[in-house]
This record gives sequence, C-alpha cells and structure tokens, in this order.
Amino acid sequence: MIPELRSIGMDFPKWQDALEATYSSGSLAVSGEVRGGQVLQFDDPSGARLVVLAVEPFGSFGSFTGGVPATAHLSMLNDIIGVLDVVDDSPMLQIAGQQAPTIASLTATIAQGPLLVDAPSLEYHQFHIGALASSVRVYGNSTEFAKDGGLKIGVVDSSGLQDINSPAATPHATANIAVEASDWSRKINALTGQKFWTATVTSPFEFTVVLPEDAVDEELAQSDAPLIVAGTVQFTASTVEAAGCGGACGSGSCGCGGH
Repeated sequence: MIPELRSIGMDFPKWQDALEATYSSGSLAVSGEVRGGQVLQFDDPSGARLVVLAVEPFGSFGSFTGGVPATAHLSMLNDIIGVLDVVDDSPMLQIAGQQAPTIASLTATIAQGPLLVDAPSLEYHQFHIGALASSVRVYGNSTEFAKDGGLKIGVVDSSGLQDINSPAATPHATANIAVEASDWSRKINALTGQKFWTATVTSPFEFTVVLPEDAVDEELAQSDAPLIVAGTVQFTASTVEAAGCGGACGSGSCGCGGH
C-alpha cells in the first residue's frame, strides 16, 4: 500500500503498477521538457494526478488538483519539492502596494516543479494545495478530538520545512495537521473505479484534504458541521494559470504575481 496513491483512489501495491496503469490508459501526457527529458502527467477527471519525472534524478508522486486556490510564494528545493509561503493577500493590500503577511510555510511536492526548479521564485501566485492523507483520523467534533489527546485545531506543522537544514534528511513534503474540514465530497477515480473523499479546509489557510474512502463514515461526512481531520499528510500543490496565459507559469509567457 502506498498511502499517497490510496488517498486519491489509486491503490496499487507498487509504483510500477500505477505507472503501467496510467500508461495503458492513453492519458499519460507530456507536460513539459527539461534537461533533454520529459515530465509526464496523468490527470483523472476526479482531480487525482500522477506526475512522472522521466529524466535524472527520476521520480514520481501522487497529487491532486482542484478546490479553493490559495496565494503563496514558491521556492523550489529540487525538481519535486518546494517551499510554499502562503500569504494573506487582499485587493486592498494590492491597491496600497503593501506586502501581504505570511500565514503559513510548508514544503510540498509541486506538479510543475521540474519546469520551475531553474526559474526565479514565484511570488503572489495562485496554487491548488492538497493534503494527501498518510495516516489520519476523522473526528465528529472537538470533544472526540480532545478525548483522543488533541490539543489544538487549525494546526499545520510541516516537518518537511523543519528538516530542510538537516544534512541527514532528504527534502520531503510530510506534515502533521489538525484542522476543521467541510464540504465533504466523495470522488470516483475513473482509472481504477476506487472512491475517495475530499474536503475543504479554510484555516490556517485554504487547502483540500484528500482521504481514502474508508477514512470517514459516509453518514458522518454528510454532517452539516465541520469534521476534524488530524494526523500525517503529504502536501502537494499545482500552479493555477493566470488569466490569458497559454503556458505554464514560469515559462516567460505570462506574469504570475498579483503585486
């Protein structure tokens, strides 16, 4: 079992199985070229995404696109992992020419990362940010969360960010969260037929939490009140193209910033 794939309805026993399935679907497309090789991307109608770096250092990761976009600055650490500084931007700040305050910083896999790693950092860009469940629990209310040892809600603690300066650690996108999630929706991965859940988080910033079907009871997911999701996730993000931009952000064909 590969948790990040299971959370997006692609529960394959091995990465090779997932890659072969996406290749056989005919929907694995070239999203860009880098260093004489290609970046491949599989996009499922459900929002599930698989990114393959088919050039050294080689790599693949699961992702998710969709949901409410967040504004952030991005600095790539390598071809796959980047640091997102999520900012509290607003039209009033833009009109006044003021810098937006940073409300959270985290590491994430970046779907367009291989194409952005040698480009300048992005500022004030829109991202779809997703948290793919690795090991989480869903609670119906704060009382249940507290009984299980939960202390605070609205927390995103990026261990990937903490480990950046550790010489023994390879860059990663792991984080621990304890957040309220609403607008639960059950998705069906068209490639596999497997079901999974998505829900919207608004605090401490906007992102989508993505979980396997058995992570939450259907009746609980239909509750009007927000549920609490707590545990370990892998953060992932995709750039949202600026209006009128025909290419990937960072290609030089469009502006990305809001300031």
